[in-house]
Amino acid sequence: MIVIILVVGFNIGERLEYDARFSFLNLGTMTLEVKDTLTYEGVHCYHLSSVLTSAGGLRWLFSIDDTLEVYTSSNDLLPYVFRERINESGYRRTGNLFFNRDSQYVNYDDSLIIGTAPETRDILSFWYYLRRIPLVLGDTIAIDVHSARENHNVRCVVQKKESIGTKAGDYETILVEPQTEGKGIFGAKGGMEIWYSEIERLPVQIRASMKFGSVLFKLKEVGN
Repeated sequence: MIVIILVVGFNIGERLEYDARFSFLNLGTMTLEVKDTLTYEGVHCYHLSSVLTSAGGLRWLFSIDDTLEVYTSSNDLLPYVFRERINESGYRRTGNLFFNRDSQYVNYDDSLIIGTAPETRDILSFWYYLRRIPLVLGDTIAIDVHSARENHNVRCVVQKKESIGTKAGDYETILVEPQTEGKGIFGAKGGMEIWYSEIERLPVQIRASMKFGSVLFKLKEVGN
């Protein structure tokens, strides 16, 4: 049995703001936030959120207003409740997902139940989990993630160190590349790269590759 020690905590109220760009186009902004702590079914949890909003000047072409939220235990960052509100150019979806940690399944609010691996995470809190564990060059970290009614085994390859300049400052970073087989968690022909700062372990830059190209999220402001 491999024991991974979590090494970093999070400041309540931490707010990370990103510019989202596709080539030369400013697509909008993304905000990651540690909103609060709370007790859920006797477990001390973080309340994490992600908000993605398209730029006003592009709303004639497409609009995005997506919010993800999760309650995740503060000691091991395993999720208990995951909520999504998706609004993309007229397509709307809302949903609640409940992780039963003892019986190892997820329960959707439409009563669908899907079995999961013992330490399955959601699509949002796994970013934070990578902030709290050692990242050693050359290592591959296997993480089970449940998203969109499917289970995925994500292999996070710790690739290299790289200097990244942003509006929030210059950072020495460690590049982590989550990978899956086939269609995977990131969609057809999808992929992702995350640059974490070495000291604060902030996700300084995120590149999401999709079938039409890649979107670059770059840190522009750090608030508490």
